Amino acid sequence: MSIKTDLMLQYYRDVWENGELEKIESYFTPQDHDQYIVEGKKIVPSEIREWVSIIRSFVTDIKVTVLQSVEEGDWLALMLRIDCLRVDTRTPVRVHQQIMFRFDGNLKAESYPFFDFLNFFEQLGQLPEDVHALLLAGTNLD
Repeated sequence: MSIKTDLMLQYYRDVWENGELEKIESYFTPQDHDQYIVEGKKIVPSEIREWVSIIRSFVTDIKVTVLQSVEEGDWLALMLRIDCLRVDTRTPVRVHQQIMFRFDGNLKAESYPFFDFLNFFEQLGQLPEDVHALLLAGTNLD
């Protein structure tokens, strides 16, 4: 694996798996940077701390695995598998994330994540089973 991939694996171990949220800022450049969870909604590292805290309130025993990585210059793209357990039932949950990073040296300057929220919340029982198919069929979730 590349240095950038190894750095991001360490980030996911520290922050997601071990819950060391105070380490988030140490992975980012001190300059303004672009971080987006939703397109057009720029966030700062402190908001990432809040977002990861919320995710960790639903699941435990998080394990992040890199399925694919592609590096080009300052950019790194990862396809991740996230295995964890529901806090309430200890039922296994598996979700995927795709993310692109731009680095400045060994620090993240930009990131553009896509987290499969539909699948995640479906497995938590907060959305109906097969919600993606239901929505594609025109079902309205009232």
